[in-house]
This record gives sequence, C-alpha cells and structure tokens, in this order.
Amino acid sequence: MDTTSRFRFALLRCARLLSDEVNAVLLEHGLNYSLWQSLVIIKMNDHCTALDIAHELQISKPAVTKRLNTLMEMNLIESLPTTDKRQKLLSLSPLGEQQFQLCSDKIDDLETELLHGFDKSQLKQAHAFILDFMNSLQSRKDQQHG
Repeated sequence: MDTTSRFRFALLRCARLLSDEVNAVLLEHGLNYSLWQSLVIIKMNDHCTALDIAHELQISKPAVTKRLNTLMEMNLIESLPTTDKRQKLLSLSPLGEQQFQLCSDKIDDLETELLHGFDKSQLKQAHAFILDFMNSLQSRKDQQHG
C-alpha cells in the first residue's frame, strides 16, 4: 500500500472512530451524530431553514427533513413564525438548548481526553493541514458542480 492509500485509510478510519466515540456520548441522550450535526448548524446560525442545513452538511433536503422530523418529535427544535409559508425557520427549543449544552460539554470533555498528551504545536499543525485538505476537497467539488 502506498503512502497516499495509507493516508486515506488512516483519515477515514480516524473519522469513523471519532464519530463512534461521539455517538456513544450522544446515545444516552437519544441522539446520534447525524442528528447532532443538524442541532449544531441550527445553534451556530441561531436559526435556519432545512435548505440551509442541507447546504451546510452537503446532504439532500429529504435527508435533512427526516432528521428535523425526529428532532421535532423529541421537542429539541421548533419552527419560528415567518412571512414565507414555504420555508420553516428553525430554532432550538428551550429543551433543545439544554440538551445541546449538556451534550456539547460532554463532547468537549471527550475531546480534551482524546487530545491529552498531544503537543499544542502538533495540534495546531494538524488542524491547519485538515482545514487546507478540506478546502482542497471543497474547491474540487465546487468546480465539478459549478
């Protein structure tokens, strides 16, 4: 296996292991990583539409709708009144805010535990590399669809 293949395998395996760890934290709150991603987007934007979430996560609107229906049933998100009846503006409910903070704190604790022992300069360099790599992937995708 060449270096590029090893890198790809390691990166994908690392992402999978990390998502499994996050899922383990979220499970006790009735959530999973895909639901969590939607909550994060709503929280980061204070409020947003299903289309905003689909665009941000680069997934289909039907996939987002399924996630949002689950989050609505769990009373974690709510629709805000809008003048455009075609789009629902979504926000975290009071329960959603509470659950978000609780889960966020637990994920932060997990991250601190996982990164303990790594040198700050290593982390900074790795973060910069991952952002550059992600931007390269995004540019490639934009060119293919643009």
